[in-house]
Amino acid sequence: MVINGIFYDIIAFLIVISIIVLIHEFGHFIVAKKMGVKVEKFSLGFGPKVYGKKIGETEYIISALPLGGYVKLLGEDPSEELPPEDEKRSYGKLPPYKKFLIIFFGPAFNFIIAAVIFTVIFMTGRPVLKPVIGGLMKGLPAMKAGLKKGDVVTSVNGIKVNSWAGLSRYIEKLGRHTLTLVVKENNGYRTVKLKPEPTEGLNILRQKTKRYVIGITPSNKAIFYKYGSLWNSFISSLKEIWFIIYITIVSLFYLIAGKLPASDLGGPIMIAQLSGRAAGLGVSDFFYFVAFISVNIGLVNLFPIPALDGGHLLFSVIEMLKRSPLSVKFQETAAKIGFAILILLMLFVSYNDIIRAIKT
Repeated sequence: MVINGIFYDIIAFLIVISIIVLIHEFGHFIVAKKMGVKVEKFSLGFGPKVYGKKIGETEYIISALPLGGYVKLLGEDPSEELPPEDEKRSYGKLPPYKKFLIIFFGPAFNFIIAAVIFTVIFMTGRPVLKPVIGGLMKGLPAMKAGLKKGDVVTSVNGIKVNSWAGLSRYIEKLGRHTLTLVVKENNGYRTVKLKPEPTEGLNILRQKTKRYVIGITPSNKAIFYKYGSLWNSFISSLKEIWFIIYITIVSLFYLIAGKLPASDLGGPIMIAQLSGRAAGLGVSDFFYFVAFISVNIGLVNLFPIPALDGGHLLFSVIEMLKRSPLSVKFQETAAKIGFAILILLMLFVSYNDIIRAIKT
């Protein structure tokens, strides 16, 4: 059973990574083509070639290590010497702003595919919990006020409630004051007044926070599907992407500041485990996970580390400002430093993954 589970996680992980890398590299590929640059190779994966087929001037490759991919552009290596007839199609001879666009559209396509996936998910229906009480906690305001399992909360302080998320939000927002709940029960409607109690909890960043609760839990059986129009779903997808970016950046700052433990960082093993779980929950959850990881990979690739797209974007901006190319030696040295940083980070997060897997 354990072996089957690991195999399932690996397959799900490879599918997730393949989709994201394919989209990312296609962003570089299509813009390079539009700029007239010759694309020599388009590889899914790194390392030795497993399969390759040349179509036109580009060789499309599947490589042995499926943990990424790359697009090989003519003249991308600053030390590469090219015959005069090839220089006009060389990446190295492009103006800096064109280099910037080619590099930028790799991460940009990660955000674009995430927006498409989120939009489709929101249009085709999201499961939403109804504001139905599934359980009550002893000694807390809801039980003291006489609320019962199966009661449906229809409004809080005159504000209509349609979902459990909305109910929770209004309790949090208005929790400092006495709440007036309108509750639907078998015999009709009744009004309940209660005062939430403050309690300490953990937010999404595992930081201590004060919350106001009344002591109720949702009914997992009371679900309806919420469908959105194309426009509303698109706007919701942008909000979802922004939320993921915000949480990722804040988490990074908290890690640097020591407010979050470095052991929280995860790598390929963690992503594989989460891929398997997402796949097991259904098509919608699986593709939500693909979009979530795509946003994270797009964002991380924009970090100004020389071995990442963000490092190349920084080089392009410096070239635009100084109006002359950076030296080959500087670029090569910066790339080696950036690559070393990434290797160390990969080793660290892989160590975290192994320790986490052993403990669980």
